[in-house]
Amino acid sequence: MKKWLVLGVVVLGRIAVGEAASPACDRACLEGVAEKYLAAMLTHDPSKAPIAKGTRYTENAVDLPLPDGLWRTLDSIGKYRLYVSDPQQGGIGFFAKGTENGAPVLIATRLKVVDGQITEIESYVPRLTDTITAGPSSVKRTDMLGDTPRKQLTTALPADKRMSREKLASIASTYWAGLENNHGEKVPPFSPECVRLENGTQTSGVKLEPGKTRSTINMPCEESFALGYFREDTRMRNRRMLVIDEERGLVYAGCFFDHDATVRSYKVKDGTTKTVTNTGPWTWGTHEIFQITADGRIGQVEAVLLAVPYGQRPGWDNGIKFPSEQAKQDGFKEY
Repeated sequence: MKKWLVLGVVVLGRIAVGEAASPACDRACLEGVAEKYLAAMLTHDPSKAPIAKGTRYTENAVDLPLPDGLWRTLDSIGKYRLYVSDPQQGGIGFFAKGTENGAPVLIATRLKVVDGQITEIESYVPRLTDTITAGPSSVKRTDMLGDTPRKQLTTALPADKRMSREKLASIASTYWAGLENNHGEKVPPFSPECVRLENGTQTSGVKLEPGKTRSTINMPCEESFALGYFREDTRMRNRRMLVIDEERGLVYAGCFFDHDATVRSYKVKDGTTKTVTNTGPWTWGTHEIFQITADGRIGQVEAVLLAVPYGQRPGWDNGIKFPSEQAKQDGFKEY
């Protein structure tokens, strides 16, 4: 009798451990919830999505009731989906393409999922124009997303090459730490294959056209940082690592780029003088996805960003947070 009792305890213990180790909502489950969310948005009816009562919805860092904002105006959703799934924490972030009253939009959204129900919705929705930010940018927008994400963003890493969520977050954070008041002294660990897309437009490694002057969009990711460009990005704050996909080495993160407009021109390390044309302070709000390679480098970068009121805060105090040195010096309260 004692033998069977002991065996029963062992078996039950194994079952309990196995159940604890298995997430309540795995990758397929999380992606399914996201698809239900988008399908409901297209009908303008939140009741058709598994959204828990009292769930908070922000669009471009502003609290809105459901349905409001894009929930009322979305009229089509394209095929493009880039998912960052985090079964361990019950989170998913995704980028999708759509149209709003016939005009192109990008949909960057973080969902918190508990017991199959959405309990948090944080969304960024750039309304696209002929420039990449619909704000203080002269870079013309050319959609490079197509219908499917880049292979590097959807490929699982070998099990023995996967890093902890803390390590992935730390590597991703070096990107924004390197941008803040950049003098070329804090270059992130970029992969030589790094390509950056902003609102679907390639902004690194673009082939130089005949007769054109070489600029940062023609440079590899590492070169533009190492030369000291982007110095007008004076405060990179509210750096939050929101959804971490250890299997694919992806980090879905949020940040605000403040430009205080005091930097009017500067020289980079090759002697080139960069002139800043925007005359007043401005801020970009962004949700970005970083792909971290098996050797711990930043591979692919995909950003969804838009101009927001200067100094705007995210309205959320979550994720793995990395403070801004400049915000501390300025006495700017990030949260």
